[in-house]
Amino acid sequence: MAQQASVSASSYTSIINIDSPDEKHQLVADAGILIPVDPSMANIEILMDVTEATTVEVELWSTGRPENYIPVELQVKDAAVVQAGELQWVSFHLPWSPAAAENAFIIVKENDSVHMHLSHKPWSGVLSFIREKTLNAARGLEGLDPNQLVVQWNMRRSVRKPFCIRVQESMEAYHPSKVTDGYMRPYGGPHMWSAEMTDRPEWLHLKWKEPVTANEVHITFNDDVNEDLINLHHHRTPFEVIPELVKSYRIEVRRNEEWTAVAEVNNNRQRKQVHYFEESLSMEEMRIVCTETNGHSQFEIAGVQIR
Repeated sequence: MAQQASVSASSYTSIINIDSPDEKHQLVADAGILIPVDPSMANIEILMDVTEATTVEVELWSTGRPENYIPVELQVKDAAVVQAGELQWVSFHLPWSPAAAENAFIIVKENDSVHMHLSHKPWSGVLSFIREKTLNAARGLEGLDPNQLVVQWNMRRSVRKPFCIRVQESMEAYHPSKVTDGYMRPYGGPHMWSAEMTDRPEWLHLKWKEPVTANEVHITFNDDVNEDLINLHHHRTPFEVIPELVKSYRIEVRRNEEWTAVAEVNNNRQRKQVHYFEESLSMEEMRIVCTETNGHSQFEIAGVQIR
């Protein structure tokens, strides 16, 4: 039923702006940045410290398949002459318009004169990689082929630490319509609605041409499916609850020109919440009003189903 509705929101993230440098990373090996491209991109700015004048080379690769997080086919490249200095936003022209929404794998080539900056604030849909010169595998996995791209490009040293970048062209990767596209996890893009958390609630809005009746509302939140979670307890996350999960929200329906709250949750810790209604909901519009996360700076919902 949700797929028959028009979907909008109070706002949504339309640019990428990761601008809080928390950790320096010397470019002693190629670095990789995965970002969504929907529908196109032209330029990317990367925050750098440069010890002496140098030329920084950058390449944009497609990933070959939507589920891949590796560089497969070179699309475009650029280079910039950068003078010595700290905290410089260096711009690269990487125009690319894929046939459909797709991730771009951007490679910043090895350069000892350059330090990039890692942020400690994750940005959903953006991942950082470091190209390993020697096999860097966990114990028991020493037999991996070091020539495989999935082995060469490693996230172990940059988990939840995106490189500081800015992509200012307006994008649709986090548009509210993504919650009804049938994807509940990343696939050629993040496939979620995302809106910056401010001092006011943000809401996702569904509207039908004619009144509808429903008994169930299924909401799938983003719980960072890229996080390495296992039940063997040999390592733990620094948080008890996935920060990206929406913590507090309510469901409201609009009937006879009035909004009425029909469900409210104040301490959500789950990826999926299903709300059952003994009495059928008759409505013309519905909205999910988000008021708090578990620590993340953005409200995010991956999917909505109504039955």
